[in-house]
Amino acid sequence: MNITTIVTQMTILLLIMIVGFVGAKKNIFNDEVNVYASNILLKIGIPGLIISSVKNGSPFTGNELFNVLGIFAIFVIFTGIVSKIIVEVLHIQENKALWQFMILFTNAGFMGLPAIQAILGDKAMLYGALFLLPLNCLMYGYGENLFRKGGFSFKKFMNGPMIASIIALVLCIFNIRLPYILAQTCTYVGNVTTPLSMMVIGAGLVKMDVKELLDLKLWAFTIFKMILLPLFYMFSLSLFHIDPLIENTLILIMCMPVASNSSVYAFMYGEDATLASKAIFFTSVSCVVTIPIVFILHTL
Repeated sequence: MNITTIVTQMTILLLIMIVGFVGAKKNIFNDEVNVYASNILLKIGIPGLIISSVKNGSPFTGNELFNVLGIFAIFVIFTGIVSKIIVEVLHIQENKALWQFMILFTNAGFMGLPAIQAILGDKAMLYGALFLLPLNCLMYGYGENLFRKGGFSFKKFMNGPMIASIIALVLCIFNIRLPYILAQTCTYVGNVTTPLSMMVIGAGLVKMDVKELLDLKLWAFTIFKMILLPLFYMFSLSLFHIDPLIENTLILIMCMPVASNSSVYAFMYGEDATLASKAIFFTSVSCVVTIPIVFILHTL
């Protein structure tokens, strides 16, 4: 893992976030634009990015694909157990569902896939897309039920990235190579994802009051979520000697900020939406620094 590459790419992503932040200050990115841009990303950009990762056919041989999916499924279950243990050990009672959700889920699709592609390349991005399959099962099955105590929304479960991940999985299983015109279309559509997603994230930070930066509880959570927890997962993965690219992909996903829908669920189900927004803000800003720190420690 080349640390210089990570620092360079995270700096580029930070600069694009700053463009979005400045755009929001100038009212180029307002709430209405952010909603439209987010829909473009979730329904068009990210699906295009995912499908373009398999445009040349399956990069897997033999049972490798199913072995990878097995590793991802086990890892997702493991992260769910870890998050449950953490909230119980810390005796968290107030906003318990929200804290567990924020500990467990990262911004794996909206920010994770673009970052993975920029830092680790297309094959790692495919790993990230496949990881969304068990992750979405956990998020929309178990995660949402933390708040509403039952029920399941198939419509929310089958979102754009999930459908695209299933299509990518089918293309891999049958080793289907997309026709050139269709492949290039997906590539061009997917190419909007990284810059647009970073600008939307940057624009979303503009409303945060500078005074919020003095919240020591959020600083402690950010250090735990963005450095200590990824290091714990890094150590856990190292015990199994899996493919380094798969390991780095999983670690990078766990280094991502708090899942953006944390605030949505908190608002919908009566938890502290302000707390969720602060956590998203802190972790989104800090990841530019914490990701290089984690991978520097990974190389030691």
